[in-house]
Amino acid sequence: MNANTRNIVLIGMPASGKTSIGREIANKMNWDFYDSDEEIKKERGVTPGEIISTEGEEAFRKIEKEMYKKLLIIPNSVISLGGGSVHHCELLKECNSVICYIKRPFLHIYNSLKDEDNRPLCKTMEDVRRLYMTRKHLYKELSHFSVFNNTDIEKCADEIIRMARPHLQFRIAIIDGPNLNMLGIREPEIYGGETLEDRRKLTEEYAGSKGIAVTEFQSNYEGAIVSRIQNAHFKCDGIVINPAALTHYSYAVLDALKAVSVPAVEVHISDIDTREEFRKISVTAPACKKQIVGKGFEGYVEAIQYLIDNYME
Repeated sequence: MNANTRNIVLIGMPASGKTSIGREIANKMNWDFYDSDEEIKKERGVTPGEIISTEGEEAFRKIEKEMYKKLLIIPNSVISLGGGSVHHCELLKECNSVICYIKRPFLHIYNSLKDEDNRPLCKTMEDVRRLYMTRKHLYKELSHFSVFNNTDIEKCADEIIRMARPHLQFRIAIIDGPNLNMLGIREPEIYGGETLEDRRKLTEEYAGSKGIAVTEFQSNYEGAIVSRIQNAHFKCDGIVINPAALTHYSYAVLDALKAVSVPAVEVHISDIDTREEFRKISVTAPACKKQIVGKGFEGYVEAIQYLIDNYME
């Protein structure tokens, strides 16, 4: 999934109100709306219930999964998924969507479903109760937050938009390599007297003034840096990285940066081009969109602004 995807996904039991609420959210945000069951019907010419009745549930889940793959990469959209979304947990966990679980009391759900003929998995109250009890904890685990549907569609939509906004922010991962936790102590004639916490305060305040979110990470271990870069593939829109000594020899960091579909900027506090010969070599820079050196902590700010200017939608 592309980290720049921006969408809101609604999950929950059948008849929980996902479609009505989703249309209201899309209308308020001027986004497109998709209902996965409706999209399957458009593509196949028959309803999900008819597919389950004629081909079986396993066949339907395969069709459903392929539809989810198509829908979850559409930016600026609100997507209502079928009640069986819990069958595709890994897909939902890896997507870059803001996921909301729409809650509704069991009896309200049952009363809405009991007269529908095209619900092969919800024929009796016991069928609905079994699905409800089996799925509700999975919906909760998959979602970023949940909203109770009290039948006031507009208020419910407003609440979801309010809770989703922080998750829709442009996100940048700031990653610092070995020994940068020693800033303020380490060679102050080169790196200055300010600490890593001073730098973090600067970048967090600057990012906040631009309405974006940053995550901070520092490690003295190559493997931890690699894992953090990989994690950014699903969680972030950009990377600002100071690999420190890893800059000069870590092909593992280079490969990680090349592997993720996230634009990165390499930053160095000192001017590595004027220092020791080995420091002039960066094996990681070829995987980055830009390299900024010798500007102190302001280099991080410049890197953030570069990512905003070039990759923020």
